[in-house]
Amino acid sequence: MSDLTDLEQAAARLALDAFGVPADAELIFVKQRENHVYRVRGDGFDRSLRMHRVGYRTDDELASETASIEAFRLGGIAVPTPVPLPTGGFVAVITDARGVRRQATMQNWIDGGREFADSGAVFQGLARPDAAQLRALGTLIARMHDIAEKGAPAGYRRAAWNTAGLVGEKALWGRPARLRSLSAPERDLLDLAESRLAEELGRLDVGTGRYGVIHADFTFENILVAPDGLVALDFDDSGEGWFLFDLATSAFWCAEHPDAESLIAALLDGYREVRTLDEADERAWHALLLARALSYLGWAADRPGDAASDFHEDVIGPRVVAAARQYLDDGSTGWPSLSATHLSSPEDAR
Repeated sequence: MSDLTDLEQAAARLALDAFGVPADAELIFVKQRENHVYRVRGDGFDRSLRMHRVGYRTDDELASETASIEAFRLGGIAVPTPVPLPTGGFVAVITDARGVRRQATMQNWIDGGREFADSGAVFQGLARPDAAQLRALGTLIARMHDIAEKGAPAGYRRAAWNTAGLVGEKALWGRPARLRSLSAPERDLLDLAESRLAEELGRLDVGTGRYGVIHADFTFENILVAPDGLVALDFDDSGEGWFLFDLATSAFWCAEHPDAESLIAALLDGYREVRTLDEADERAWHALLLARALSYLGWAADRPGDAASDFHEDVIGPRVVAAARQYLDDGSTGWPSLSATHLSSPEDAR
């Protein structure tokens, strides 16, 4: 076991103590991406512990994340149930052996499910999600948007997936043109595409019904297929943004599949069972699809050497460059549009 792992394990144990978890609880490492995630088991409980990336979120931002998860849960959405501290609140703050201030949150563990799909495999056409489950995912997203339309929780503070959050110097996931494998002309192309996107996104409606608290990372890995239906996981990047952006995220991972049009149609049909998609959404669709795609390149540029970053760079990168080129030519991306999926209202879908 490395010194880092020893340090992280010790920090996690301090966080467990803050949550009132017995010292003899089983602590099982699950994964590391932005956060260190552990499964915590003991007599009568089974939970997940997230040790958050140092300096990435404020305490208020983490509390806001938990408040939004709770709002979705109370609205009937299947999500992991947040676990409160014995002293109240949901964010534990501890100091690790290096003297570094650390934050932790805890949720009930959801057992008996499976990952919706491998996003990368779907993108490459190596896997095909079930159409019925894609419709169910669309419906889940729409139901969440219905809840979000009622307003953000009191005191909500999260970074926004607005124009500045998606493109430009302050983009939440970084600048795509910094990706190391790009040629100089490709960097110029992506910079130009970002400039064009900034203009188009800046014209989009941010009013009620189109903009509010979103998940913002609906990759297929963040959906659990459980015995009772789909569960929305990992709200780490949630914040206020366009509702259509959530759909664009899931649709992006289908966009290069040989059956892209039918897969995306199933997703959108499920959404339309609950909410309307109209001509304004059609006009915004390709801009939000491209903004989502570019965000993955920005994410990879800031995390060189990570396995997911390598995939984004080697596999996704060339497709996104091609989509950006087409967007500059004619305003589309070459990926399926909303009009190709028969725009309808919820009443028509029934």
